[in-house]
Amino acid sequence: MFSGLTSSPGPQLDDNALRELVQNQIIREAGVDFESRPILVVYSCYLPNPKNANYDTLLSLLLQRLDQFVENDYVIVLFSAGTQYQPSWTWMFKAYASLGRKYRKNLKNLYIVHPSLWPKLIMQTMGAVVSPKFSRKVVWVYNLSKLGMVLPLKQLFIPDVVYQVDIKYSGGFSNSPTATIPSPTSESKSKVFGARLEDIMGENGEKGVPRVIRDCIRFILVNGIHVEGIFRRSPSSKLLQDAKAAYDRNDEHIDLEAFGGVHLACVLLKTFFRDLPEPVFPSSIYDVIRGITACQSEKEQLEYIKNAILPLLPYPTYMILRATLRLLHQVQLHASENLMTASNLTIVWSPNLVKSDNPLADFNICGMGAQGGGGGTMLKLCIERFVEVFEGEEPWEVVTGTQSEGTEDDGVASVVNTLQNSQVSISGDGGEKRSE
Repeated sequence: MFSGLTSSPGPQLDDNALRELVQNQIIREAGVDFESRPILVVYSCYLPNPKNANYDTLLSLLLQRLDQFVENDYVIVLFSAGTQYQPSWTWMFKAYASLGRKYRKNLKNLYIVHPSLWPKLIMQTMGAVVSPKFSRKVVWVYNLSKLGMVLPLKQLFIPDVVYQVDIKYSGGFSNSPTATIPSPTSESKSKVFGARLEDIMGENGEKGVPRVIRDCIRFILVNGIHVEGIFRRSPSSKLLQDAKAAYDRNDEHIDLEAFGGVHLACVLLKTFFRDLPEPVFPSSIYDVIRGITACQSEKEQLEYIKNAILPLLPYPTYMILRATLRLLHQVQLHASENLMTASNLTIVWSPNLVKSDNPLADFNICGMGAQGGGGGTMLKLCIERFVEVFEGEEPWEVVTGTQSEGTEDDGVASVVNTLQNSQVSISGDGGEKRSE
């Protein structure tokens, strides 16, 4: 760790030390927000002494860190409290100039927490070069309670110095590091979003896949399979909330096109998973998931997924995961058009399937490859090799003893089958019709 960096004089930081500082302290990933967008947290309290660090190298490393996320919609939280070493004005202008369109385009909000005179002066001084569109993305947040109303605060690592500053901004009262600040999704019991799967599907899934999942999957299959960047874009926040409310009320007719189309359906689907009180892959099975990293071949990994991981899931959870993976498999088959490979889909989906009291553990479990935590590798294989993972399974109405409302089998497979041969239209009663 770099706790000694705030004292001067100190050792000169080489490139490797700066890279570790950026990766582990200055910029951290903190799961996804209430609209399933990745959250990046920037901590100015960890900025090194300019006498001990090359800030041009630091800027390059910061941009490299951002490069990992900018292809998708994302939000940034900047904790400005506790800053001991403020970069020069020249460096700040250079940094903004380096943030080209690819960094600004998909940034949805920049939350500046506990804004001191320093960040306000920067924004005012740079007003001539900061575009009005970018300025509208900046949100000034004066205490942690306010931040907790727009972001899931429990997912964020908050240094002690930030809590200390929060006392001043909160009028002498502050939430301790162990306090739970309520989020908008926890204020009321939802009928669909945030509800237990057993409550809406039955203990054994006998009520079928929830309507919102069926609707979103079928809409995406028919209208979005060729859309570039599918699952990467965000719809209007208001329309998303309106669509959620419509499903919670169980409105008879819900037009996803009117609510925002394909991108709305994609985020609505991810939001359903993120809002589950018990995630698809709870922390209690993280150790089992990590076991996939010990497999010596892809064939062993597939067998491990089928025989060691999936049997641990409650059947309702297994049902909605399988339906969603069937969709993602179809999406990645069209990656030459939509640019969403299995790896890209794993990146945008994995944070919605895990959730614990340890954001770092959640982040690590989502990693892919030899250095990952196993979860990313598992999900990527399930997307790429869906047929092999779920081969030989019976239609859902046979397994559960019922048909999902107005659908054949799971309401998804039949759409997939028709997509492979012809155009598909969705009839008013929920059935599929093939256009010859």
